[in-house]
Amino acid sequence: MKRKWTFGLNGKRKLFGKFLLSYVLILLIPLLVGTHAYYRTVQVVQGDAAELNLAVLEQSEEALHRLLTEIRDIVSLLSLDSELLHAMITADASWPPEAVYQFSQLQKNELNMLSTNQLISDLFVYLERSGAILSADRIDRLEAHPLTIGGVPFGRWLEDVLSGERLNRYLPLERVNNGRTTEDYVAYVSPLPAGTNMRADGAVVILIKESSIVRLFHRLLADNGSFAYILNEKAEMIVSASAGGKRVEPVNTDPQASSFVRIDGTETFISSVRSPGSGWIYVAGIPADSVFAKAQYIKRINWTIALAALVAGCVIALLLAYRNSKPIAELLDSIKEFAAGETGKRSSAMEIIHTAVHEIITNNKSMSVTMKRQLPLLQSAFLERMLKSGFNRESDMRDHLDQAGIDLIEDNAAAAVIRIHHAGYMPEEELTANKAEMNRVLLQELGEGCFVHDLKGEKLAVVLSFRGDAEERFNERIGKLRLLQARFLDGYSLMTSIGVGRVYGRLLDVWRSYNEAEQALEHEDPDVSQRLARYDCISRHSSHYYYPPDLELKLMHAVRTGDGEELSRLLEHIETQNSQIRQLSPWRRKQLIAEMRGTLQKIGGLIEYLPVDAGPRSEWPSGPETDGEEYGYSDIVRQLIAICDRIGRQKTSKYQEMLESMKAYIAANYADSSLSLSMLADDYKQSESFVSTFLKERLGMTFSEYLERLRLDEACRLLKETELPIGDIALRVGYNSDKSFRRAFKRALGIQPTSYRNERMACSE
Repeated sequence: MKRKWTFGLNGKRKLFGKFLLSYVLILLIPLLVGTHAYYRTVQVVQGDAAELNLAVLEQSEEALHRLLTEIRDIVSLLSLDSELLHAMITADASWPPEAVYQFSQLQKNELNMLSTNQLISDLFVYLERSGAILSADRIDRLEAHPLTIGGVPFGRWLEDVLSGERLNRYLPLERVNNGRTTEDYVAYVSPLPAGTNMRADGAVVILIKESSIVRLFHRLLADNGSFAYILNEKAEMIVSASAGGKRVEPVNTDPQASSFVRIDGTETFISSVRSPGSGWIYVAGIPADSVFAKAQYIKRINWTIALAALVAGCVIALLLAYRNSKPIAELLDSIKEFAAGETGKRSSAMEIIHTAVHEIITNNKSMSVTMKRQLPLLQSAFLERMLKSGFNRESDMRDHLDQAGIDLIEDNAAAAVIRIHHAGYMPEEELTANKAEMNRVLLQELGEGCFVHDLKGEKLAVVLSFRGDAEERFNERIGKLRLLQARFLDGYSLMTSIGVGRVYGRLLDVWRSYNEAEQALEHEDPDVSQRLARYDCISRHSSHYYYPPDLELKLMHAVRTGDGEELSRLLEHIETQNSQIRQLSPWRRKQLIAEMRGTLQKIGGLIEYLPVDAGPRSEWPSGPETDGEEYGYSDIVRQLIAICDRIGRQKTSKYQEMLESMKAYIAANYADSSLSLSMLADDYKQSESFVSTFLKERLGMTFSEYLERLRLDEACRLLKETELPIGDIALRVGYNSDKSFRRAFKRALGIQPTSYRNERMACSE
């Protein structure tokens, strides 16, 4: 009597509780990790604030250092300009026409080409003897220049600077008016020629807008109460700015350091950097509250997210526990009847699942053993087809490769045939043992990408596939075959002869190489042993045309089945062998044409398929005496292709009609729960394998998948448009029970039929 495991309502609640507890524990782990990460984040943010200040100051220092360097370069270029020095010495206060022309040339050729730094606002050159002040857009007498500095004319200010001790220094200027705007500037005044602090024959004045320098600190002036300034090497203020526009006073701080200083009762974070080139000090101050505002904001965000995540996590844990425990409970209900045990024994969910899984694994292992036993037969069948007839499509070949478990390299491939020679009679058992030993040695020595196929009689076929340089690797494999041939003789007293075909760049063409290997093997006396014949060496010396009987059969089969791709492949092979490899005489060429004309005569029963434009049968070439051999060959090829195309089109039309008929049959009978592939095959007088492959190729899915899609599409319609119970709908669309229907629906659509109906009703409302 069959026993049953029991798993009641209490067991299901316990299973739900275990899922819920595990999800809650998993939820707590990221919360704890997030709390630790928060405190680490606060420390990092505080450190980043200090690094940001220093980074901005360092960037500002670099920008101004480039500016100061360019200013020195400009002064140096002006000091070395011969035309400018000549004008300083020769021009006088009378400004004759030639002097004015000289000034304009200096303005055009020199001043407009000197500065490329966007921070430089204006550049002036003062020539004392002529009293001229030159700029990029003006030429004026010094006393007439419109620029004023703090209400003082530019000429008087320049005289004061030249007469004082303020040369070669950067001077802050307030309220500089150029006739259009009034702004603060920083000025640099250098005598001409440069290099002296004494009064010279001229001077260079460079103006830099203070606002341009202040923009370098804009990232540090975003918060109220923040400020930044620059001190020169004498601790004099050069530029200053603050977020509130207040006057900035220098703060005693250690350069190259950061510290907190109380300023006017406010704790301020001070950062400073000293320029190694100019000795200037760059200082920035930000209120401490602003520095740590981001850290406080992150703290609030983290706690908010943590609480929201805790609440949402608990809800999600409940939903996940219910969702994940329910299918397991349903699975237990399905498998508990098949698990053996004692009557009345209550078992845990894991024990029941363990019993069912153990049985599945046992059955799977048994099936795997059976499949492994069949694997050599699959491999032999695949190699037999690949060598003898080949595949028409790479996709078909790869599918068969995967099924047979053969790992061939698709870069380059060739085939070889080995024949065993023996004197007298060799018993079948001895021959089989010798071939098995040769198979083992060949696989071991030839390495990756090589397979051996047992042919009938005393022959073995070897498939050689390899990567890299085709000629080099092929010659390497040929050398190994020669060594193995000697090894078979010395170690096993087996005399052999080997024929090797050419290398091809596709596995699809291995059948050609095999055919060539057979020809190479038979080229010389077949009874001569211990020789290795390469087709590429013997084919050029062959005076006979190439058109073996098996190739003719393949050609006729391709035409009769309407396989245009296979026909093209065979015709190309015939053309290659006879036109490119063999140097046929005209007479041999006529013989080939006559042979192929005979093939066309054998297909005479298919002449009814020949289209009108192919010509009547009476117009076919009828003998080797026909003139124009090239025309005769091309005419045969054209007629073969025409017949094949006509048959192919008729087959396609026939298959399309069959497909539509099968689809109509399935649509009319899908509600029958007994509908199967065998019923469909019997109705159309075809084999199940043909119908299965036919539907998969034409529909892109299997018969079962197509049938299930039809049934579920109708089920979805009934769920939306009717109030029928789930069980009635299941029977209407071809399922034996609502349980099997629910499983199929959930597997295909991801939800249960009831949920699907409720969602559609909610959407319509």
